[in-house]
Amino acid sequence: MNQKEIEIKQNTEKPFIGFFPCFYSMGETIPLIKIAKSYMDIGGKAVFFSHWGEYEYLAEDIGCRIVRLNDILEGLSDEGKEMFKGGASLSKTIINLYSKENTEKSVSEEINAFTKTGIDLIVSSFNLTCSISSRAAKIPSVVIASGTTIPLYYESGLLTFPDGMENFFTKRIPSSIKNEIAKWLLLKNKMLVRNFNKIAKKYQVQLFKYFNDIVLGDHTLVCDDINFLGINPSEQFPIENFIGPIIGGALFQGQKKKIYSDIENHLKRPGKSIVMIMGSTGVKNLFLKIVEALNQTNYNVIAVYTNLLDKNSLPKTNENILFKEYVPFYEVSKLVDLAIIHGGRGTVYELAYSGKPAIGIPLFLEHQGNIDNLVRNNSAIRLSEKFFKPEELLESINKIFSDYNNYYLKNAQKLAKKLQKESGEEKAAKRLVEISQLNHVK
Repeated sequence: MNQKEIEIKQNTEKPFIGFFPCFYSMGETIPLIKIAKSYMDIGGKAVFFSHWGEYEYLAEDIGCRIVRLNDILEGLSDEGKEMFKGGASLSKTIINLYSKENTEKSVSEEINAFTKTGIDLIVSSFNLTCSISSRAAKIPSVVIASGTTIPLYYESGLLTFPDGMENFFTKRIPSSIKNEIAKWLLLKNKMLVRNFNKIAKKYQVQLFKYFNDIVLGDHTLVCDDINFLGINPSEQFPIENFIGPIIGGALFQGQKKKIYSDIENHLKRPGKSIVMIMGSTGVKNLFLKIVEALNQTNYNVIAVYTNLLDKNSLPKTNENILFKEYVPFYEVSKLVDLAIIHGGRGTVYELAYSGKPAIGIPLFLEHQGNIDNLVRNNSAIRLSEKFFKPEELLESINKIFSDYNNYYLKNAQKLAKKLQKESGEEKAAKRLVEISQLNHVK
């Protein structure tokens, strides 16, 4: 084989990519599943790595092998596991999850697994130990992230003070000052840095200065429409790395028939309709408080409980509430008048594409930014999770329905028309090939 033939082969061969989502979270898993599927559709080879989680089956559904490592939750107490799965006390949970012992074990197993499988590139979501293991194994890393969690967004001036940090004192401080405080704290946050640097030294990996350095990869692909985010690209986050939204869609096609028959029958009832979904790592007590409030109304409600509740422990309610473990949210959103959401990236985009308004109750800072994007487009109202009051929820529902067609619905439909139409997962698959070429992979 001559030099020209070798160059042609190198340019046409695609890298062997390892995908590494947090399989305990549907929101973290779905984007990587869809990117991997698109990558395989264009002739790429993929494998999945897992620190366990109930959504591993999604990788198997697209025909991918799973290399299972240690259970990332193994070192946590039962209470800690519930906190992680329930989305409570995020900072405390992350610190416990990434203890020095747990981090050392995960890094060691990851290096071994990456090396043995012979991958050329690692693509992760919320698996922070990859920041050490990928570099120790000398494998370029790509992180799939939300636009509201990157430093560029924090610096933009759009960040709002986290709801979880609000208290009696902070409520008296002007928002402009609080927002600047939040920006400084998020850009200078050193959480996990000390423990991670101890292990980074062991593997002769460049040390981390801030938490953001741990979260981001060698390259970071942003699952957002940059215009919806309201920010501008930068050298660290170039426009080609804003791949656009990735939503669930066809992953759950097989479940639709039964789901639709139940929902369609429920929505034949007269009156306004609402779908409520608080994510797979939501807060059980908040979900139940919302259900209790909606149970006092005549609205036709579809309450999606995911894994927050067991089917046998659902509360007794009036006939206006239909409980579902899962719904194809984009399609169902189009059938109802209003959604009550937690603000997960996928949920926000599915709703935005459906052209329906929302009431958002963010559980994490990322959720808050996602809902703020809807609020800036005049298609949503944001409420507090920390200071949640059922009467405020009912007042907000009434406010939206009182000015529905001429304001909230109109603005939601306007937003849907201007969102990016290109498939985020297809754009990501192509971008991964380009990144591999930049890093001289194959």
